[in-house]
Amino acid sequence: MKYIINLSICLLTMVFLTSCEEEDYTAPYGDFSSFTWWVSPTDTYNEIEKTVSINKYLAFKDLSRGAISHEWRIPKGSRFLNSNFKETDTIYTPFIIPNGGVVTSESIAYVLFTEVGVHEVQLVNTFEESVTGATNVEGTWKAEQTFTITVID
Repeated sequence: MKYIINLSICLLTMVFLTSCEEEDYTAPYGDFSSFTWWVSPTDTYNEIEKTVSINKYLAFKDLSRGAISHEWRIPKGSRFLNSNFKETDTIYTPFIIPNGGVVTSESIAYVLFTEVGVHEVQLVNTFEESVTGATNVEGTWKAEQTFTITVID
């Protein structure tokens, strides 16, 4: 009886080992690209109009998937901040990136607004494949989104 049980276990083990095939997993919807973003201070994304007080900042995050490149463009008079500040800080000038310019390719951009008025911040991404709102430019897909920021005193 012991012999039959051991033989059965060996046979089942061999059947199990030889019947296993390694397959590459393919996601049900495949890889995809998307163009989306988030702007503080909110829990939702895709908001394109904001109001902020002068000398305060907004955080802009590119949540796009599959982008070849991306960049944030800010108006003159605005400044990029590094991420070393804390939520309790009220003065942000020590965190201004020196010679930060008006364009960054970082996925998250902290932008300090130092002038009252209506300003525009722009996100520009390129993709290998079409995404909503993109146009084909010489074989790549370019998607742009402009954010209207009203800076008040």
